[in-house]
Amino acid sequence: MKFSGRKIGLYIVVFYFAFGLLDIIPFPGYRSILDAAFEGSLGVVKEKSYTYPLEGLSNPTVGFHLLGTDVNGNDVFKQTLQGSRTAILLSFGVALVSFPVGIILGLLGGYLGGRVDDVIQWLYTTVASIPWILFVVTFLMVFGRGLLWVVIAIGLTSWVDLARLVRGETLRLREQAFIRAARATGMSVPAILLREILPNTMPIIRINFALSSSSVILAETVLTFIGIGIEPGTSSWGGMISEAQRELMRDPVIWWNFFSATALGIFPLVMALNLLADEDSQKR
Repeated sequence: MKFSGRKIGLYIVVFYFAFGLLDIIPFPGYRSILDAAFEGSLGVVKEKSYTYPLEGLSNPTVGFHLLGTDVNGNDVFKQTLQGSRTAILLSFGVALVSFPVGIILGLLGGYLGGRVDDVIQWLYTTVASIPWILFVVTFLMVFGRGLLWVVIAIGLTSWVDLARLVRGETLRLREQAFIRAARATGMSVPAILLREILPNTMPIIRINFALSSSSVILAETVLTFIGIGIEPGTSSWGGMISEAQRELMRDPVIWWNFFSATALGIFPLVMALNLLADEDSQKR
């Protein structure tokens, strides 16, 4: 069976989305379905501190932990899967903040042109001229760390690329025959934008969503690593890497936290999202 890049990417994204969803949906007696599966069905227990991957096979005093445990005795494999919950909430949260702004401004600027387009171009050029990392860091230092503030901070700077892309596509579409026909029938501007132009910009929007989601995941990792992103106690791959910073300097080296967050968390999902974006862009 031949697998395309799109199929591989889609399977990986669905895998992480499923586990992220399982960690969001509550379960009686547990915080989530994922907690119930690990603690109830699989009997994964919390240890006193570090245990090596698969140490339970040779040491009957500790439980079975596929990828070991961290300094607090939490199962690393479970934390890696829980990190997908944060990644999903970040991706959709940032899209919820930035996409309406980018799509609306792109459609209006591309279709109306003139002074409206000039103002919109000036606006996104001004926002793009501000280094996003400087803006996000300043925003989080003022309002504090946390998932909500990270979503808002990144979302306020993430609409620019989408606005440019939608504007460019709208400029191309507005002179097409079907748009001229819609104008000739007396269709209003909002109706033309929503019924005729917006559906034809969806491929660009899908590509931008995939690329922006991968960028958001990497941004959260960097922000949490430097101590201003997701607060401690919330499972995230950035938090695992931040903790691993100290563990990699220990003797013996505690490597499994870093390995799990990067090789089993960030890398596969970011790669899958880029595969989806690449396949969609080739079809255009």
